[in-house]
Amino acid sequence: MSRLSSIRPSNLVLLAAAPFIVYLFASSPKYLRSLYAIIGIGENAGPIFAGFLILLAVAALGYLCARNARFAEGAPAWLRVAAWAALPAALIALTLAILAPQVLMPFAESAFFHSLDENTSKLIDRSSQDWVLFPEVVGQVQTGLQTALGGYTALLAVFVVSTRMFGPARRYLRIGFEILSGAALFYLLFMAHWQFAAGVAITFRAAIFAYIFSAILGLIWVGLQSFRAKARTTVVYGSVSLALLAISTFFFMQPQVSYVLVGSTEARIAIVRGTPQAQADIIRFGEFDGGEDRQIKIRSATDAATALEQIESIDSVSGAFVPVDAHTQGYPVLWQTSFLPDESRNPALAFAVFGFLLLILTVGGAQHKLHPLAVGSEFFVDTIRGIPMLVIILYIGLPLAGAVKDATGGGIDMTNMTRGIIAISVGYSAYMAEIFRSGIEAIPRGQIEAGGSLGLSRWQTARLIILPQALRIVTPPLGNEFIAMIKDTSLLSILSVRDMTQRMREFQAASFLPFAPFNTAAIFYVVITLGCASFLKWIERRTAKEDR
Repeated sequence: MSRLSSIRPSNLVLLAAAPFIVYLFASSPKYLRSLYAIIGIGENAGPIFAGFLILLAVAALGYLCARNARFAEGAPAWLRVAAWAALPAALIALTLAILAPQVLMPFAESAFFHSLDENTSKLIDRSSQDWVLFPEVVGQVQTGLQTALGGYTALLAVFVVSTRMFGPARRYLRIGFEILSGAALFYLLFMAHWQFAAGVAITFRAAIFAYIFSAILGLIWVGLQSFRAKARTTVVYGSVSLALLAISTFFFMQPQVSYVLVGSTEARIAIVRGTPQAQADIIRFGEFDGGEDRQIKIRSATDAATALEQIESIDSVSGAFVPVDAHTQGYPVLWQTSFLPDESRNPALAFAVFGFLLLILTVGGAQHKLHPLAVGSEFFVDTIRGIPMLVIILYIGLPLAGAVKDATGGGIDMTNMTRGIIAISVGYSAYMAEIFRSGIEAIPRGQIEAGGSLGLSRWQTARLIILPQALRIVTPPLGNEFIAMIKDTSLLSILSVRDMTQRMREFQAASFLPFAPFNTAAIFYVVITLGCASFLKWIERRTAKEDR
């Protein structure tokens, strides 16, 4: 009974219901199929999972071996023996991986295949119904895998030999082997495709990355709020804002280009590619003189000559919006306008926005005797907390990401997963900032003054004195934020991120089952959140023991 009393009541309820849940999934094919779909269990999942476990064991044991050996120097004999306890297991796992590469090939082939662009890669054979790698590519993957394992074995041997070495060479070898093993471990856990649990992997990876980035952003907002205004702060930031506005004025004064709408509006209007979206919208919604505010269909054209040719060659095109200097003789002119080209308009608007924003922050900071960046950070936190998370995800994931792609000429084209992680990070950073701020304010002011009296800088005081204590105070609310992030990753399905929720929707749409997919997803989310809550409670108890 004493053992049961140490288990959280919520977990006891789940354990009591576990036999019924297991029976439900074991006896109902509908629930079992929905569980497979939501978790993301694909074809050949068993051999892929076996290869993954072997590689994970090699990387994890090698990392622990290197780390323990590096930090066990100068420790008692029993600790040095324990530091090398992982070495035999790592050697056994590595030997198995080298002697039986066919065990690892399903996972290696799956991870390599899903790292490629399935629509454009020339390494994928699309002749059959199921797309696979070409046989020669599979051979190259196996050769590369064996080479990597052989190299890792050689490094492990050098690492073992380094125990007999003295001086900094031994330390550098151990650090290098630790970094290499850590990188392999990170790839397997957070980058490689899990064919045996793709939905779970995407959900947890999105939550973990978003949690890390939101914590970093939250600390940045708190750090900005701690800035103190000095005598020349208002003058410096005011000058910077005026300089930005001056640069914006320079771009606004650049020569404009003139365009003309010719033909008629009876059918589609050909728009030259590269025409600003604002001008295209004026044509589309008929907001020009004579447009009568009626919607007009438009069509894209590569250049002015092509746009004019479409009037003659395509029945569905009756007009064109082209530069004035194009050969438009013989076509009636419906409307003429002038505007800044994008290469002048975009930087002009960007500098104007940043200039006005910084000027407003500077004036507000001067009024309240605060640093402009502190005012901006507080405004960001208050604003983001008032916007629903779904709106943030849609805004960052669709228009903002598209604007970044257009501004960089396609150089920055983020995946839907990346867009979703950034959106959740930005949304939760405001809550993280408030949690960190409350923890920092709970530390007595005298400790900050004591750090200054010891000769510590402001950064050293924060890193060595304030933050370690504040993190222990805010451990419970930080854990709650992580659980909330796991649940809010379901909102990424709106961006077609194939997490557990998106896979649930796909399975429900394909199977037309009314209850099984939703019940399965709800049960699985409950199991995950209760498991995470139990782990976080364990961390809280451990932190409380360390405080005592």
